Amino acid sequence: MASEPPQAFPHLPPSLNIREKYCHLFQHFDSSDRPSKNAFDRVVGLIALVAVAPILLIISIAHFIISTISPRERGPLLVSYKAVSRGVIFQKYKLRVVRRAHINAAAALDGDWHAYAAEWNPACRTLLGHFLKKFYLDEIPQLINVVLGHMSLVGPRPLALHHYRRDCAQGNIQRRAIKAGLFGPSQALKGTAQYGQQEEEYKYLDAVLRMPAVQLLFYDLKLICLGLLRVAQGKGL
Repeated sequence: MASEPPQAFPHLPPSLNIREKYCHLFQHFDSSDRPSKNAFDRVVGLIALVAVAPILLIISIAHFIISTISPRERGPLLVSYKAVSRGVIFQKYKLRVVRRAHINAAAALDGDWHAYAAEWNPACRTLLGHFLKKFYLDEIPQLINVVLGHMSLVGPRPLALHHYRRDCAQGNIQRRAIKAGLFGPSQALKGTAQYGQQEEEYKYLDAVLRMPAVQLLFYDLKLICLGLLRVAQGKGL
């Protein structure tokens, strides 16, 4: 299997400050769904999926043309692997950015993240994959996961199964407590020294469990806007 670069798992254990500040979360947390948040996720997720359909069509046409010209670019455009959301395993959908020659076929059949680990190496990416990765467009199919109820629009980013187990083993609880999100609370820190620290995710977990529904809605909208800004900046690895 392809080796994992450090950036594949940047998540740090909860600091002493986090454990003290959010001690009530570590002592007890209610992992029940919030109906208002679920309704917002599914309705807005479906609208967003319809809105991006033309983009997905353009990507599909580009993939067909490039694959026709260059055989090494061929392969399925939509792929998936096992990830975890609120402690539940699901198939996380993505657009393929790595060339088929660098995919571990046995791992792919098993839904193992390691099948596509080579995408962290730019030399292993497809021509289209470079563009998709740069603008996070490979994540668009996760709107399907949102509509199906596997994920939320906002929440800690979903981790592959082995990464989830590693994160739990180092003491983090946020991914067991609430659904994973398309837009993560810590995404605005990507590219900074603070990325991988857990303060923003625990702040969000506390908000989900304690904020009134309308206030949480505006919090979610703020984080979605910040996430879209990161997409527009095109700083994907």
